Amino acid sequence: MDARERVLRALNREEPDRVPTFEIGITNDDIAEKIMGTSLTKGTLRAAWDMRHKPFWRYFRKRRTMKYSPDLYAKSVLVMSKIGFDSCSLGVLLQFTKCKYPTWDTYIDEYGRKFQLKEYSGTEMGSYVGGGFKSPEDYYAWGPIDPYHPIRERIYKRAQEVVGDKIFIMPGIMGFFESTWEIFGFETFSKLFIQNRKFIERVFEDHKKLAIETAKYMMDLGAEALVLYDDYGHKSGPFISPKDFRKYIYPCLKEFTQTCHKRGAKVLLHSDGNLNQILEDIVKADIDALHPWEPQANMNIIEGKKEYGGEICVVGNVDPMHTLSEAPPEAVREEVLKLLENVAPGGGYILSSGHSIHPKVKYENLMEMMKTVQRYGKYPILIPEKQQV
Repeated sequence: MDARERVLRALNREEPDRVPTFEIGITNDDIAEKIMGTSLTKGTLRAAWDMRHKPFWRYFRKRRTMKYSPDLYAKSVLVMSKIGFDSCSLGVLLQFTKCKYPTWDTYIDEYGRKFQLKEYSGTEMGSYVGGGFKSPEDYYAWGPIDPYHPIRERIYKRAQEVVGDKIFIMPGIMGFFESTWEIFGFETFSKLFIQNRKFIERVFEDHKKLAIETAKYMMDLGAEALVLYDDYGHKSGPFISPKDFRKYIYPCLKEFTQTCHKRGAKVLLHSDGNLNQILEDIVKADIDALHPWEPQANMNIIEGKKEYGGEICVVGNVDPMHTLSEAPPEAVREEVLKLLENVAPGGGYILSSGHSIHPKVKYENLMEMMKTVQRYGKYPILIPEKQQV
């Protein structure tokens, strides 16, 4: 069974030959260099870091958007393929199609979110630092985002050229809530949500249409599954009340999933935070899978499988902050075995980290995770003591 069939069977809540694996992304240069002998960011963010106060951004925007981005993203997918993942997401929104560069180390992406170049454990990456807009006027002046910009096809096609059928690529699309509050920053968003609710509804609607049109574009290019990035919660609960979620976000999510399903594509929702108060609503929106059941946010994937395993595929959730970053490999093996024993039986399960392969994840721990699932994740699931030697 190849990666594509393995993942699609799990998304259909069936048992494939073994538990498939997924990763939303890798931002760990140390692991990339061990796997590939090359940095993920060398020649792009590294160049910006080294050039510092030189007038670099104009060149960076032009060259990276149409030349560097496809190769940079393809390199990331290739690393995940060589690690052994069956599937991954590939961001086709959040590109450098219309940006501003306030300083040498900051940029505003195509949505209007401000990022700053920072170094984390040896990896240079853009870190969200606030909204690029302060008012509705700023938003309207920015103008619409083009869902059909050719960079999106180039990124997707280039990654497919590089990895072939070795890993199942799911185009990643920004959702409706996270993209809305992040373009203003949460404080300004909250004020607007109270004082100018009609305007925020308009932004939700704009971002829903953008997500749907981009999804159609990717499905026209052959995508069979899509990842929707939309964080709905912080560590202790949802960002907005369950009542407001049902009124404003649920209809957007439902329309997005229905659009994809009409074309035969699956939808995996990536949403961090504690979603317990809105989890039933998310499932009712007809998503096919939910990732990552964040361990640090009190999301219990074992209970989630028991409660919702008949309706969605669950994807997760080896703890990336402690188990993959700080614990010994033996603890990784133990956590993976617990997930295989309690979540995998019956199908409808894809193993991944509880977020992503970030800069602090240890190489040996990641390899232990992959080795364990590949050895013990074959159906029917048997814990090691019950397997025949």
